[in-house]
Amino acid sequence: MTLKSLNFTLLVVNLEEETLLPLADELNRKRLMAPDFFAQTPMVVNIDNEALNIDFLKLQNTVEENGFFLAGITGNISDKQKQQAGQYSIAVLHSSRKPATKKVVVDEKQSVSKQDSVISVESEELTSFSDVKAKVHIGRVRSGQQIYAKECDLVISGDVGAGAEVIADGSIHIYGTLRGKALAGAMGNTNAAIFCQTLQPELVSIAGVYKLSEALPEDAWSTSCSVFLEDQKLVFSNLNKI
Repeated sequence: MTLKSLNFTLLVVNLEEETLLPLADELNRKRLMAPDFFAQTPMVVNIDNEALNIDFLKLQNTVEENGFFLAGITGNISDKQKQQAGQYSIAVLHSSRKPATKKVVVDEKQSVSKQDSVISVESEELTSFSDVKAKVHIGRVRSGQQIYAKECDLVISGDVGAGAEVIADGSIHIYGTLRGKALAGAMGNTNAAIFCQTLQPELVSIAGVYKLSEALPEDAWSTSCSVFLEDQKLVFSNLNKI
């Protein structure tokens, strides 16, 4: 038997309080964006407060009830917390680098249609795909289909129909009309972008920041458009005006 050391990119969620309701809400919203993609996705919970009295069985159940898999916990964890987590076979992980933090507070007083909806998830960002070829799909992506480009860009030569999902760890390029969902930077790459010839989406998302169709700027609808992140907000740019 040969032992090998491998690196994996995992979603990391920051737990700052003992109540798990905000965590459950965030995971549920993320899962609803792309149910098939996030099904049984492994994630790590980061705990930086030794004083937190966490119900680790409830934490484990909360994660699993929302379709994710709890791979372990990390952070500034006390011996007591480690012992309690160990009672439920929850691993304690040690990262060689600090996760890239994206802490965003959504103002609940604002209408969803007037703001970017943000899932405050921490992740180790995939920032470069220069040495990885893009995944190319030729033809229409039909309702119910899902295409995922792991650790690379995704190029679609055709329309993305309503009810279809195109997902990439890098950027997404659509040479056609986007009527379904497009999720770029799926594992936290904030440098990812979405480009399409005609923008009519159900949802667009970059690194967890998303907008539904009804929240899109009116001047972006049905245009040849690029979508990118700037100061944790989605920016829509008409490609014909560049």
